[in-house]
Amino acid sequence: MHDAGGYVDVSTLLPYFITALLVCIGIANLFKFTASKYLYPLGFEAEEQGPAVIKKPLHMDSSTNACAVCQEPGTKRCSRCKTARYCSMECQTKHWNQGHKLDCKATRDPAVVDSKNNSCNSSNGFGTCKKNDSLEKASDTGVPFVASSGGTNDILAKPKKVLFPYEIFVELFSWNKLRLPPCGLINCGNSCFANVVLQCLTYTRPLVAYLLESNHTDKCGRNDWCFLCELQHHVRRVKQSEEPFSPLGILSRIPKMSGSLGYGRQEDAHEFMRVAIDSMQSICLDEVGGEKAVDPDTRETTLIYYIFGGHLQSQVTCTQCDRVSNRYENMMDLNVEIQGEVASLEDALEQFTALEWLDGENRYKCDGCDAYVKALKQLTVHQAPNILTIALKRFQTGRFGKLNKRVTFPETLDLSPYVSGKGNGLHMYKLYAVVVHVDMLNASFFGHYVCYVKDLHGSWYRIDDFKVKRVDLEDVLSERAYMLLYSR
Repeated sequence: MHDAGGYVDVSTLLPYFITALLVCIGIANLFKFTASKYLYPLGFEAEEQGPAVIKKPLHMDSSTNACAVCQEPGTKRCSRCKTARYCSMECQTKHWNQGHKLDCKATRDPAVVDSKNNSCNSSNGFGTCKKNDSLEKASDTGVPFVASSGGTNDILAKPKKVLFPYEIFVELFSWNKLRLPPCGLINCGNSCFANVVLQCLTYTRPLVAYLLESNHTDKCGRNDWCFLCELQHHVRRVKQSEEPFSPLGILSRIPKMSGSLGYGRQEDAHEFMRVAIDSMQSICLDEVGGEKAVDPDTRETTLIYYIFGGHLQSQVTCTQCDRVSNRYENMMDLNVEIQGEVASLEDALEQFTALEWLDGENRYKCDGCDAYVKALKQLTVHQAPNILTIALKRFQTGRFGKLNKRVTFPETLDLSPYVSGKGNGLHMYKLYAVVVHVDMLNASFFGHYVCYVKDLHGSWYRIDDFKVKRVDLEDVLSERAYMLLYSR
């Protein structure tokens, strides 16, 4: 017999413990969501202790050595315009916030530009670079594109071989031969992440023009399954079908495309978009012997790279000798943070291209000074892609939930403020597709994807798997977007 005073029925108390735990999780999630809307994430360090972020480079005309803010002796210059002087980092930040960012203009003196195939130096005080004629060649067509073989600063190497004629790409980009009304896709079990990506690709004009006008299947030399062949079949079925259908030919092969993605599981739409683009690029390179058979610059002359590809520039400026070093890397999309006070896409892009101090343990090894020094780093778009895919980082790594706040985005996007060098009027984009993640209780591990697409004649549609509905632009712009697709 148990002592009445010491006996505890665990099964009776268990529901209360579970209820209390769920309440605690709900409160914590609510607090996290509220904090993510109004606060920056915790964990940043003071300026002297590590990298700090400031806005874009600023400018003022100054003929004295006095600090532009407090008039004390200015020992440091603005690393971009080289005219404004400051006595401390606090004054530089204050001056920048007061309006220097509206006037600052970069100088080319001195400049040291490093890339994998080319470099510019300034031993005589002037930066000299090998000029590339790809931009001029593209401009002859009358279409404002930037060829993938050269950036807006004309310093990237010219490819030894062109795999896909750029002139044909321009024709595909302007293709407008038929009306292609959206067709719904059947959800085959957690396949909404793939359905929205297939809808976006179907309304990427140069890609769908290639798939409808050029018979890739007949020219494909692959012996096994080919994503481009299957996508061509999918697009032609969209053209012919009046009823929703199941894209099982692609869904069942997702594990083959990427080991990290599975068929029948809830997956990330942005990850599948990147896998799809990488697969198409690999297929194009396989036609000439594979990625290792051609040089890096030639890899950038495929149809897929012409559509989605571009370059990022990472520029580091030494605060001791003013030496500038540039590094370039390929990009197929932009992945931007939206934490803190970011309320618009422009805010997110400004934060993406903000200057960052390299100091403390992150000091920069300057070749000019041959020492570890304090430096400024800035990431910009060097060569903007013709189709710009932007993913907003809503899902938080290692956390429960996502950032579900509203981030406004425009129908027409001017990318010029975030591009290195002169834009030449080439960086105006129009929105044509939006992917939205619909969740419950801000959860990142489950939910549903829907998308909005603009057909080839300018009409907008909301597509939720097999349901297709005509909508207005205002409906599109009011959404909490996860992915945005823009076209030049």
